[in-house]
Amino acid sequence: MDTQHNLAQVLREVAAGYEVGITRRKKMVARIVPAESDDQVQFPEFASRARQAWGKSWSGISSDRLLDEARGER
Repeated sequence: MDTQHNLAQVLREVAAGYEVGITRRKKMVARIVPAESDDQVQFPEFASRARQAWGKSWSGISSDRLLDEARGER
């Protein structure tokens, strides 16, 4: 199966418990395996990292707020 064009199907198979091997020129380059748990992914707090790098001159919003605004009412 061509993963590039069938990613949704590949992810359904992985979610069902299957392991999927990714090959390039008939050589295994990666494996996609089911997640070990349903834990939420923890994203870094980019706003505090930006303030550390650029000081008070940085005036962006937090990544959490940015994502919430982008997602809207889902």
